Amino acid sequence: MRVKNSKHLLRLKNALQIYTDHDMNVYSGYATYYILLSMVPLLMLIITVINWVTPFSAEDLNGFLSRILPGLPQVQTMLTEVIRNLSSQSSGLVAWISALTALWSASNGLSAIKIGLEQINENKQNYIQGKPVALLFTVVYVILFPAIMVFQLLRQPLINVVTRILNYLNLHGNITFFEAFMQYSSIITIVILIIVIVLTYTYLPHGKRTLKPQIPGAVLTFIVSIIFTYLFSFFMGSFWKASAIYGSLAAIFLTAMWLKFILMILFFGAAMNKAIEIEKEDL
Repeated sequence: MRVKNSKHLLRLKNALQIYTDHDMNVYSGYATYYILLSMVPLLMLIITVINWVTPFSAEDLNGFLSRILPGLPQVQTMLTEVIRNLSSQSSGLVAWISALTALWSASNGLSAIKIGLEQINENKQNYIQGKPVALLFTVVYVILFPAIMVFQLLRQPLINVVTRILNYLNLHGNITFFEAFMQYSSIITIVILIIVIVLTYTYLPHGKRTLKPQIPGAVLTFIVSIIFTYLFSFFMGSFWKASAIYGSLAAIFLTAMWLKFILMILFFGAAMNKAIEIEKEDL
């Protein structure tokens, strides 16, 4: 047991060394800046997509995002106001201009993440060659977000519709299986998000790599991000009154702080994969 624990501690130490040697704090800061810069047009783009394909309201999107962002009053209030204001502008020419702005601005954030991952994997590519990949990943994320939202919010209506169809087709034996499957939709969402992180680690940075070696870092990133978000919400909400210091800018400051740490966790997960890779090469 001691040997196994020492092995894990050594792996964590090596991952931390890779993280610090490649200045991942700097790249997480770059990515945070560009993502925050594109947050408003990106939200408008997501609202536009949701309005095109689903009957959901701004309140539905707000409820979904509230479960992702820290549960702090300042952040939740800002989120509600931004979504309410943008929902009234998510049509016509403004929406199309916003779409182009969001894709370009958000892809800058993805480009920063891409460059950071390339530093960890020691694969470099110039900006012009990497920009199309960042744009492609941005489009995929914009499409994936409403898809996950639809899956979460339409769970019960979907169960009702499919149950009626199965009853009509006299396939009563499949109803119980389908209902049990849909009850685990949260687990399915978790699996999808981990797969997205795996794909990001595998295909976003330049260079050839396989999917399986990226799984440990992706799982670590997801678990640590969930734990960090909970602790961040608890401690910031209980022991530190940001509004007293930053006033109306508290929400932006807290969101930026949370996002930067999430990106740091993302880079650390990649560093963990790299440490495991080096460990296997040394055997």
